Amino acid sequence: MSMPAWQPRWIGAPGQALYAGMHPAPDAGVGVVLAPPLLHEQPRSRRVLLEIARRLAGCGVTVLRFDYFGTGDSDGRGGQHDFAAMAADFDAAVAALHEDTGIARVGVLAWGAAALPAAAWAARRDDIAALALWEPVADGASWLAALEAADRAERAARYAPAQAQPDPGELMGYPVSPRWRADFAQARLVAPVAVPLWTIARDGAALAPSAARRFELPADAPRFDGGVAIERTVFLSRALFGLVEQLGRAFAALEAEHADA
Repeated sequence: MSMPAWQPRWIGAPGQALYAGMHPAPDAGVGVVLAPPLLHEQPRSRRVLLEIARRLAGCGVTVLRFDYFGTGDSDGRGGQHDFAAMAADFDAAVAALHEDTGIARVGVLAWGAAALPAAAWAARRDDIAALALWEPVADGASWLAALEAADRAERAARYAPAQAQPDPGELMGYPVSPRWRADFAQARLVAPVAVPLWTIARDGAALAPSAARRFELPADAPRFDGGVAIERTVFLSRALFGLVEQLGRAFAALEAEHADA
């Protein structure tokens, strides 16, 4: 499979610029925005998302991946990263695909807890061809509680008791605002109106019963939800190559499906 070269770029408004990577595919009629997982999972997933973007582009779809506002190499501070900011990020990413490539059909591929803001955002738009959710978090409150427990355990393992108290302004070593916590505490995954929903999960997990398509992850597919240590960066397993190519073909087929509609 041909792996097109990718192009680093900045997208979005001045002062709210997002660092992004564009993976162009010649003559592509469909674009895909990659929404990475959150907090400590975001840097750990970077290598995997790069490989997935390259392979999707090799299937004939142009791919845009980015760092959320207030994270990674993008503008902003961690405390500014919440549902409203992520919705603006998705808007900027879709606009960049439209403006830079002329592509009209756009899908979104979101990981983990990013499924919650992505689904809420997609429900307010009528121009998203498909929303694919990779092991999506379905209940924000449960996910938040699990992270808070993991945060307490990490602190207890690393620091003396006097220093191990949870910090309400941080979670798993990353800044979070009260608004961010409230957003996730209230979020539930429901099928977006008029947006085809795909799920990618392992072991037959029924995370979104209303999904139009389901893709099965191999048993050795990487997980991003371990501890905070950055040396646990994970890679794309060979067993996952075929699944990513299935996804790429499914995204590429959206153009023909639209023409036949």
